[in-house]
Parts: sequence; structure tokens; C-alpha cells
Amino acid sequence: MKRLTVFALLSALLLAGGLVSLRAQDASWAPPSLVRENDWTMVVIPDPQAYSRYARNQGIFELVTAWIAENREKLAIDQVVCVGDLVESNGLLKADGVFANQTGEEMWKSTSRAFERLDGVFPYILCTGNHDYGPEIYPEGTHYGVRSSENRQSRFNEFFPIGRNPALRKILVETAPNAFGVHTLENAAYEWTTPGGKKILAVTLEFYPRGEAVAWAEKIFARPEYQDHFGILITHSFILGYNREVKHIEKEGYGICRDGNSGKDLWEKLVRPAANIRMVICGHIAGADDISASTGFRVDPNDSGRPVYQILFDTQAMGGGWEGNGGDGWIQLLEFNPEMTHVFVRTFSPLMAISPSTRDKAWFHHEFTEFEFDIE
Repeated sequence: MKRLTVFALLSALLLAGGLVSLRAQDASWAPPSLVRENDWTMVVIPDPQAYSRYARNQGIFELVTAWIAENREKLAIDQVVCVGDLVESNGLLKADGVFANQTGEEMWKSTSRAFERLDGVFPYILCTGNHDYGPEIYPEGTHYGVRSSENRQSRFNEFFPIGRNPALRKILVETAPNAFGVHTLENAAYEWTTPGGKKILAVTLEFYPRGEAVAWAEKIFARPEYQDHFGILITHSFILGYNREVKHIEKEGYGICRDGNSGKDLWEKLVRPAANIRMVICGHIAGADDISASTGFRVDPNDSGRPVYQILFDTQAMGGGWEGNGGDGWIQLLEFNPEMTHVFVRTFSPLMAISPSTRDKAWFHHEFTEFEFDIE
């Protein structure tokens, strides 16, 4: 009886220790909230291609979008932006179980399903990446990554047509024709008023945009009615990560790049000359479990002397590398004050936050993922 009592006592102590540990963990856990009252949040979703690549990863992306919808009021989320590469492959991949076990169509369907959680809730803004372009059917045995963007065929408009999201109608200003003369959201302009009463003009451009698309964007930003707006350019490829000095991308080797514009081209032709483009948001560049390759931030003056804030965010390979879980559910929270003179940047994972056993890892504490800056 005595030995049983001692065993029971030890068990009780161990259980209590476990409960204390969980409580301590909970005590250190701070769920997302606004840093300052009356601020508002823009959520940036990094390249979701690896969530769609494997069937096992698709639930993570749905969890992320569901969390965004759920926290709309708490974080005063006013806009959601995705930086492209919505799928791993636009073509119909053969399922080999190594590089991907989903066809291109299955990938488009999975990404579309995740964004359904935001339809009618947010007028979310998407841009296209290199993996969203390519042939309908790849030749037998072709590696999926090699053949992306050798042409401008895409199923983007099939799954994300202009009229899909009712909430988008309130802010959509204009679209431009794609490479085949069809008006789609590949190149689109949006205008809205923030909770603080500030006017924003956001323009998305296709991956490695053609000259016609750049000229269209230039005319949009130059319109007199938008000269006092806070302009944002959203495009897939623009700057490199911290590990490569956050330089503007000068050249890429995809087939469609023969008649397109690099990040450096966009800076020289569009961003620097425009007095009202104040921010650029992009993805595309990442490194396997390397946050220095997957993030970047630089500030350069435009021709009017006003600083332009350029942000790279692509954490798709932070969850086990290129063949991992698609990015650990990381999203970027840009918190603006009502006057839009200051921004808090934080990086959060709804995936890590969902369980008490991992929520202490839900904030990405690093100088590249947590910082703030003034808007001059």
C-alpha cells in the first residue's frame, strides 16, 4: 500500500509539473492584438505554391485563411495581399510522389478553396508568379520547376475571375489586358480608404510584366485624381533577400522574361519616376529554412525625393525546406497607424498558434521578421 501511495504521489507531482509547464507556456503566449489602438492591419500571404504541391499541405493554407477571416475585427484587418505563385505548376503534372503528388488542376482547386474563406469578407488582392504560368501539359518526364513560365498561358483567370469575390467590386478600379488580350486580375488597379481616412491606390502586375502592362500601370499612377494617394505596387519578383544585399533583381532565365521587365527595370521605369508609389510588396525569392534569403527590406528615394519602402516576404521553404510543409503557416502583419506615418512589421503563424504545445513558437522573433519604420 505504501509503494502504491508513493507511486500515486509521484504521478500526481509529474502531472502537476506538466500542468505548470503548460500554464507557463500559456503565460508567455501573447495572441495577436493591435500594438496601438485605432491602428489597422494589412496581411501579406507569402507564395502558397508548396501548400498546393502536396495534398498533405493543403489544410495548412486553409487554416491560415480561416484564421485571417476569424481575426478581421480583432486586428482591424483592412486588406489581404498575396504575392504570387498561387500554385506550384500551371501544367498538368504527372504525380510522382517526390516533387509533387497533385496535378496542376488539383493545385489550382486547392488554392481556390483556401481563398473561398475570404470571398465576401475581404477584397483580397492577388498577383501572379512564375509558377502560375506555363504550358497546359508538360512533356513526359519534365521536371515541374524547370518548365514554369516558358509562356504566358495560365489558369489564373479560370479560378480567380474578375467577378469571383463580391467584396472586390468595391475597390476594383480597372484591369488591363493580359498577353492574350483578355482583361483579368493579372494586371489590376484598386482604390480604397483606410479606417483612418487615408486613400490608397494599389496596382498588381503580372510576373515579369510586359512593356504594355508597365505602361498601363504608369498611366494609372499618373492620373491627377491619384496624386495624393499612398501608392503600392504588388508584383511577384522585385528584390532579393538579405543574404544577397536586398538588391533589385536584374535578370531571370524564364522563357517569358525575353519580353518582360525585371525588378530593376520596374524600379527604373515605373517606381522611381512616380511620386506617389510609396511601397512595393513582393515574394518569389526564398531559401530552404533560411530567413535571410526569404525576407528583405530596403528604402530608396524616388525622383521626387520621397522614400519608397520595399518588402520581400516569401517563407514557403521555412517549414522543412523545399519539400517540407509549405512554410509553417507564416504570414506578415503590417500594422499602420491611422495617419499612415508608422508601420509595425510582425510575422505570425496560425499553424503554430493553434495548439498549446506549439503556440510559444507562433511569433517569428528575428530582426528580419520583426521591425518598424516611419513613413516620411
